[in-house]
Amino acid sequence: MKKERTTLSNPTSTSPTEAIKTPLSRRTVLVGAGAAALSFAVGARLHAVAGGNEGSFAMLTDVHIDVDRPERTADFERILRHIEPRNPSFVLNCGDMTELGLADEYETYLDSIPDGLRELMRNVPGNHEQQWSVDYELYHEYLGAGHYSFDSGGLHFVSLDPQVMMEWGWYFDEDLLDWLERDLRQVPKNTPIIIFLHYPMGADWNYVHNDDEVLRIIEKYPVRGIFAGHRHSTIASQYNGATQVIGNSLKNGPYYYWVERKDRDSGPVLEITEVTVPADGEVEEERVAVVPLDSPGPGETLGPLRMKADPAGSEVALRVDVPPGATVEDVQARIHPYRYGRDIDRWSSLERADGQAGGRRWTGRIDSSELWPGQHKMEVRAVGDDGALYDDVVRFELPSANAQVRWTTGLDGRIQGALGTRDGVVVAATTKGHVEAYAPTHRANRLIWRAETGPVYRQPVFTPDGSAVLIPSTDHHLYALDAGSGAVQWSTNLDAPLAGDVALAEVDGETRIFVAAGTTLFSLDLSGDILWSADLSGICAGRPECDGERVYIGSGDGNAYAFTADSGDEVWSVQLTDRTTRYGTVLYGPWACYVRILPNGAALFTTFTNAFALDGATGDLVWEGQGDELGMLQLLYTPPTLTDHGILLVDGFNGTIHVVDPDTGEEIWQESALPRNFGAAPVPSPDDDSVYWLVNQSGLLVRIDLENRSVDQVLQVLSAYTQSTAALLGSGSEQVLVVGGQDGVLHGVVGLHDV
Repeated sequence: MKKERTTLSNPTSTSPTEAIKTPLSRRTVLVGAGAAALSFAVGARLHAVAGGNEGSFAMLTDVHIDVDRPERTADFERILRHIEPRNPSFVLNCGDMTELGLADEYETYLDSIPDGLRELMRNVPGNHEQQWSVDYELYHEYLGAGHYSFDSGGLHFVSLDPQVMMEWGWYFDEDLLDWLERDLRQVPKNTPIIIFLHYPMGADWNYVHNDDEVLRIIEKYPVRGIFAGHRHSTIASQYNGATQVIGNSLKNGPYYYWVERKDRDSGPVLEITEVTVPADGEVEEERVAVVPLDSPGPGETLGPLRMKADPAGSEVALRVDVPPGATVEDVQARIHPYRYGRDIDRWSSLERADGQAGGRRWTGRIDSSELWPGQHKMEVRAVGDDGALYDDVVRFELPSANAQVRWTTGLDGRIQGALGTRDGVVVAATTKGHVEAYAPTHRANRLIWRAETGPVYRQPVFTPDGSAVLIPSTDHHLYALDAGSGAVQWSTNLDAPLAGDVALAEVDGETRIFVAAGTTLFSLDLSGDILWSADLSGICAGRPECDGERVYIGSGDGNAYAFTADSGDEVWSVQLTDRTTRYGTVLYGPWACYVRILPNGAALFTTFTNAFALDGATGDLVWEGQGDELGMLQLLYTPPTLTDHGILLVDGFNGTIHVVDPDTGEEIWQESALPRNFGAAPVPSPDDDSVYWLVNQSGLLVRIDLENRSVDQVLQVLSAYTQSTAALLGSGSEQVLVVGGQDGVLHGVVGLHDV
């Protein structure tokens, strides 16, 4: 078993009750007494854990239970058998218990826990519990809360979960930050605090876009330790008064961490040891970190920092004041890397303003010549003479000569799905079930109505006559709201979360609704009556498409499907991935595909790495794209756009756009366009059918000119991530691009006609 170890010190709603067509279903949880012991209210504060070895506990992470990989379950069981006789107070699991967040994976996980440890497990979810899940509530039903706190051995422990379903880029929302601050205020003074979560924090990682806000909250409290996973390697670092330990993955080998409180001459500490428990051979132990408990932790005295960033031409003038008496060896800065930590080494050192050792003020000029206008973040790091770090962030804005944000409007919850729009109205829906309709202009944004549904992760869709807006919700219901007032016209229970987008099409002269819920495709009429359903044999979070005769959809079983549009009979299925495990089949199959009907009648399906055109009547391959040859990744998640110049595809991982011939799949041209993209699709200009606008995952607006084969980076619109497709209204100088983010804020961008 190969180990990778690094030590970092200074690296350069409530649903409407009226008009419900069927009763709300209540899922039966089939996990027995184990789940009852582990389940508790979200945001709860637990009583002290009842383990035996007070002051000692175990930590593990990234188990990745997979029914196709029984060896991982065996490693997990063997590790727990080794932990149990050590009589820990509790066992922390820092996420990715499962591969896909499916029920049988949770059941296998729970069944693997010995009776003596069952009530002592303290879990926090990882991205594998939500990223490919169409029912994130399964986690809470099997394992309990995502964030909570408890006390043990004179320490206070806090679990943090910054995630929602099907998200690739994470965010500590306002509710979670408020809960964290309230919880920490209740902790008795001088009680050491330990935080655990899936994602490492600090400037070395940048997984959760606003983890600086968490660091700013906890700097007032004695947070001494942070436990995390996700990286699949053992990494210890010290910053902002805390020692962070990132655990190696059980996917890599049988590792766990034993944490024991010890009294040293210098004061109490937590000693953290990595333990390897092989199937054969001797158990190995290696000390990886020591966490001081009753004194300022490493880097704590280096902050807080007082910072000011002023753009000046192609540079940003930065001034940083460190606290009096701080023994600072160096102050560094860099533009926030918007690509999950890429360009990680681009730090620039500042200089002491007076040139004297011990001076508090540091200044410097940071190159911003490669940045586009708009909102940006600068990461600042103070380095102590002992190598400890203090990380912080300062925000600044680069002026724009044309496109700019004219207005903003805040909603409660995250805007994950695309914005719905028709006749000058924009409808936005959030993960808290708040649905709001607006009449945006280039000057202001006027609210028309508000409504409540269950949580929404996909686009509101207007019916063809514009009288209603269809809202797919993860509370299992498809809602129809009156487009003029927001009142509920009807609501139909589909017995599973609606994690995919709604499609509308005419079948035999009647408008039909097509939408997937769980592993089933449904056809409904405009009254909300279910006409038929079809089994997809796998999860689905994409969008079906119908040509009037057949409806096409991708599934988590790796197949592209065609069903008769009038009755739901299966016409054909075609396997689009050669992966043999369930995990691989989901990842590399068309489970989140937005199907498109090509001009020649073929159905276009996308997978993680390629595009396929299939004959609508037979499923025969018309063409297969060049994605594998081009090294495409994450082609699946951005809906393809059919244009007069070809099919516009976005490689979300590499940040490139590709235009391909709809008849042959041959690439016409490609261009580097943006940092990563997930979910948001290009929107066409009302004034030029060759121009499209796209706001990428990190909030960058780009202009795509298909006629001239060019891409321009225009404006950094948001300081939060987004995967919501924008809405473009008006024309000429009155155009307004409405953009929604995971912070729940709508942004009105104007000045596009001058770009």
